[in-house]
Amino acid sequence: MALAPDLPGLAAPTGWSGVPQQLRAAVEAAVGPVLAAAEVPVGRTARLRLALDVPGRRVFLKATPVSHRHAPTLDVEADLAPAVRTLSPRLLHHGTADGWRWLLFEHVPGRSADLSPGSADLEAAARALGHLAHLSAPDAAVLRAEERWAHLGAGLDLGLLAGDRLVHTDLNPGNILIRRSDGSVVLLDWARPGRGAGWLSSGFLLAQIIDAGTRPADAEAWALRALPTWAAAPAVAADTFVAVLTRRRAEQAATCLPGRRTEREGQLRTAMAWRRRRTRT
Repeated sequence: MALAPDLPGLAAPTGWSGVPQQLRAAVEAAVGPVLAAAEVPVGRTARLRLALDVPGRRVFLKATPVSHRHAPTLDVEADLAPAVRTLSPRLLHHGTADGWRWLLFEHVPGRSADLSPGSADLEAAARALGHLAHLSAPDAAVLRAEERWAHLGAGLDLGLLAGDRLVHTDLNPGNILIRRSDGSVVLLDWARPGRGAGWLSSGFLLAQIIDAGTRPADAEAWALRALPTWAAAPAVAADTFVAVLTRRRAEQAATCLPGRRTEREGQLRTAMAWRRRRTRT
């Protein structure tokens, strides 16, 4: 029951005995006995996030009580998994046990992307988004861009954001995994997939790049070369995206919990800087 040769044992095997018994039984029925478990600190929607060593491999478990408001996002991820199998970890098994909704993914060794100025990870992320831009939105992607932000759209034509492409709406560095083996990108956490114009995922990535310290003008200059879908987007549509993103971040900064206020206010400042850049060009 040893691990595969290239998988060192988890450094901090914790937490498995505290998982509800029926949930443990369901997972072990799918992949075999759990030899070690360690919490994974990234992610916010799932209540339980564990890397598990099982015979011959490592897997990743996400689980949330079915009574929790985020439980439906795990249903969405399960439904979406076939559509993103070339860009994301494979969904191995999923189910419900003891009042918990659970998903079991392949474990992809890697690290969170570095989106700071000059990082080589930017090019890898751009290549992944070039692939994503050509994926049609499956039925599981029900969040239409023009509807999701409708309450923030006064004076804006949100129809410019509409389309039939699959959109990753949460491209923060923790959801962009750089694969250890070859440096390619794996996109994580499809809890809220969107449906919209093919360039929208590039817009969300650009917002994160600016958050990470790149000046808006420099970020847009890079995008014109590295993100063809963004470069091809009508200027008025890109302006609309940046305007509504700024309004959304203002809403988040005003309503977030105190522990996230500094983060949200910083994101609002960078969005405002990007918006100022757009209005001058």
